[in-house]
Amino acid sequence: MNKKILDAAVAVFFTTCLVIASNIQESAATPLELAEKEVPEGSSTVNAGISLILSGYSFTTESDEKASITNNEVISVAASEEKYKNRWGISLTEKEIDLLARIVWLESRGEPQLGQEAVVEVILNRMASPLYPNDLYEVLSQKKPVQFCSFRHRNTAKPTEKEYQSIYQVLNGNTNILRNDTLYFSTVALTPNLDQRIGGHSFCY
Repeated sequence: MNKKILDAAVAVFFTTCLVIASNIQESAATPLELAEKEVPEGSSTVNAGISLILSGYSFTTESDEKASITNNEVISVAASEEKYKNRWGISLTEKEIDLLARIVWLESRGEPQLGQEAVVEVILNRMASPLYPNDLYEVLSQKKPVQFCSFRHRNTAKPTEKEYQSIYQVLNGNTNILRNDTLYFSTVALTPNLDQRIGGHSFCY
C-alpha cells in the first residue's frame, strides 16, 4: 500500500516537472495555445497548472477594451443629461444655462425673483415661437433687430444663485407667469398689449 502511494507521488511529481519544463520552453506561446495544448486526461495537477496560467491573462482585445470605454462614456453622458418638464418642452445644457444666467443677471439683477422668472419665460417663448430662432444662443445674440443689448456684455456678468434658481424654476415647469405669446419686456411697454408689469419691467405680447 505504501509503495502504491509512493509511486503515485512520484508520478505526480514527474508530471508537474514536465509541465514546468514545458511552460519554460513554450514561454512565447499565447494563452490560447496553452489552453488548446493536449493534456493527459484526468490529470488534475496539469489542469490546475493551466488554469493558473490562464488566470493571469485577459482575452479582451484592445479594440474590445476601447469599445468598452466608449460605451461607458456614452452611458455616463446620457445619465448626466437633464430632462426638464416645462410647457415648451425645452431642455438646456449646462453651458446654455450659464449663458442664460449671465443674461438674466444683466437684464434683471435688481428685480424680484418673479420678475427674473418672467424674463426667462420670455426667452423660452421666443425659442418656441416660429418668429424667432429655436436656439438659445441665436435668440440672445440676434442682431436684426437687436433684442438683447446685454449680450455683448455677457462676459462681464456675475450671476448668483438667485439667477440660477429663477432659471431652474422655469425649466422644471414650476412657473406659469406669462402668456405663451408674450415676447417682449422692457422698462416701458413695447406694444399696446401688456401682459403684466412685474417690478420695473413691462411684459408685452
